Amino acid sequence: MESNLLLTLSFACYSLLIVAVGLYSTRRQKETADDYVLANRELGPIASSLSASASAESGWVMLGLVGEAYRYGSAAFWIVPGIAAGYVFNWFFIGERLRKSTLDTGAVTVPQYIMHRYGRNSSALRYISVTIITLAMLGYVAAQMNAAGKAFEAVFELKYWVGVLAGAVIVLAYTISGGFRAIAWTDVMQASFMFVALIIMPFIILYHIGGYGQFIAQVHMKDPSLLSFGYGQTAFAAIGFIVGLLGIGLGYPGQPHVIVRFMATKDKKSIGRGGAIALTWMILVYFGAIFFGLFSRIYFGHLADPEQALPIGVREFLNPVVGGLIIAAIVAAICSTADSQLMVMASTVSRDVVPIFRRKKQQSEHADLSYREIRSLDQKVLIIFGLLSVFFALTKNRVIFDFVLYAWSVLGASFGPLIILGLFWKKTNRQGAIAGMITGLVVTVVWRNIPALKSALYELVPAFILAFIAVVIVSLATGNESRTEPTSQIGSEN
Repeated sequence: MESNLLLTLSFACYSLLIVAVGLYSTRRQKETADDYVLANRELGPIASSLSASASAESGWVMLGLVGEAYRYGSAAFWIVPGIAAGYVFNWFFIGERLRKSTLDTGAVTVPQYIMHRYGRNSSALRYISVTIITLAMLGYVAAQMNAAGKAFEAVFELKYWVGVLAGAVIVLAYTISGGFRAIAWTDVMQASFMFVALIIMPFIILYHIGGYGQFIAQVHMKDPSLLSFGYGQTAFAAIGFIVGLLGIGLGYPGQPHVIVRFMATKDKKSIGRGGAIALTWMILVYFGAIFFGLFSRIYFGHLADPEQALPIGVREFLNPVVGGLIIAAIVAAICSTADSQLMVMASTVSRDVVPIFRRKKQQSEHADLSYREIRSLDQKVLIIFGLLSVFFALTKNRVIFDFVLYAWSVLGASFGPLIILGLFWKKTNRQGAIAGMITGLVVTVVWRNIPALKSALYELVPAFILAFIAVVIVSLATGNESRTEPTSQIGSEN
């Protein structure tokens, strides 16, 4: 009883600290169009890198990737080079170009960038991009709330739905009041907690196993396939499995909640330094999650839900006070993604949809919303999407890893090719962008729902390739109708 009380108090102190930091960030708010959704484009290298990393990795690493390593053993390591390549490409090839382009045009959301690049008056571009972002992000946030439910269920022995609601309350408490600045500041803390948790927990469980030599001995006795990088599959199945894991990195350029960090970073130098910090963080965190999953398979044996291995390990191995902080790290991972995605959805609707209907209703170009009206609208939409995400999380106890990868594929295949080509190839045009978004979405959904295709290869790989080809072919066939050049003066230090 005392142990549970200490665990709860420790976790509660962390949660209150996160909320307090988010609320404190409101003191830095400025009444500008960029502030609530981009922190006035003032993020430095530490805030931009750790915020982007935490929002990208989330509960699917601390719970989902641990569970994958538990199931598939050393084969889970194939995910690392693909993710690392995604980080390198995003930070060192896309980051500064996107920052400079959106700064020059004043775009504060991904749909706004797309419209400035491909056709400012295109209703098709606007509504296709907004629809894809909203649907995919709702599923994505629901997966984070699902992760919160699992974590609270495993550690505090609460009902699943109580954990879902608790996670939602923590996220909304600071996101609504502080906006993007609150998200970035709290993400730095959350990324730090994630890092510490996934560095120390593998060593702790290995100690309880009896050391690395004892681990290897037990693997050979219980399940030698854990050390196989193909997990004992046939050659064809192993290739599909490996290519799928490597292909996850293709999704990074198309994730609105990740690339918005480049739009919010203050200068070119911060992008370069941030990339180095983010890549180092990612490699260490991924290795920690995979090793913990491997060690858990040997130590725990059979678990009904492998994605609960980390919170179960916390209860078993750690002092309640320390354990509460590690559980806080798990919830931090969940919050750091959910808050960013809620902000992306809210800003997309409030900046790219509502003003259009308002103008049509009032039939006046002077119907633009004021700063305070936009912020109020952002907050209302945040609440609505937060409640919808909770509802979807309560309808089904999903496998976090799989569900996140589905949403990741939708976003990565729909937006990645047109963002890359838009920044690097001036012939990309509106028709090509529309074709790419539709192709990426349709191929992902179709591939995902055909069992033979789904089991053969992760849907992002074919969807991304076909969407990329669609953008190129349609752009060439219809001629260059781009509204802007793909890049501007990248050397500027704005």
